[in-house]
Amino acid sequence: MGKNSRMRGVTLLELLIALVIVSVMVTVGIPSFNSVMNNQRLTASTNEVVTAMNLAKSEAIKRVSYVTVCKSSNGTSCTNGGRWKDGWIVFANEGVVNLNKIDAGDEVIRIYPKLHDSIDVTPSGTIGNFISFRPSGTIGTNIANTSGTMTVCDERGAAYARGILVEATGRWRISKDYSHEGTALAC
Repeated sequence: MGKNSRMRGVTLLELLIALVIVSVMVTVGIPSFNSVMNNQRLTASTNEVVTAMNLAKSEAIKRVSYVTVCKSSNGTSCTNGGRWKDGWIVFANEGVVNLNKIDAGDEVIRIYPKLHDSIDVTPSGTIGNFISFRPSGTIGTNIANTSGTMTVCDERGAAYARGILVEATGRWRISKDYSHEGTALAC
């Protein structure tokens, strides 16, 4: 090495400044990332419920028969008293009785798996353990119409909830504020 050449490196002060900058960026970035992940998980779960209803409605019209979406924790039978977050199934009913039960001759169309642990889905109105679509695409049983709200929540509570407002006509819409009954969404 020549007389004028100097070894170059990073001083301790420069290293400490870099660590402080990285620490600030991580501290600010992680909560934002968590919020984005929670929003994405909530949206995806809401879309899964809507996708199941779209499938059931289109299959009911196509097959000219009742098609039901029901809670199912095992993917083979409807779970009365269980939770929607544990999964659900879409199945075609051979008849117009036992719309909330898979009988011999009924066909399972699709099985939806359990949702993320932080997500919960709560029905209200006349929606409970199942939603049946008639051959016309309307919602209800052979006796009565069905309507209500499927509220999708996460651990952040009602401020971030999504309500799927279900009408007896077979239509639904997403709301961030109110339920089918006109009350604020609750988790």
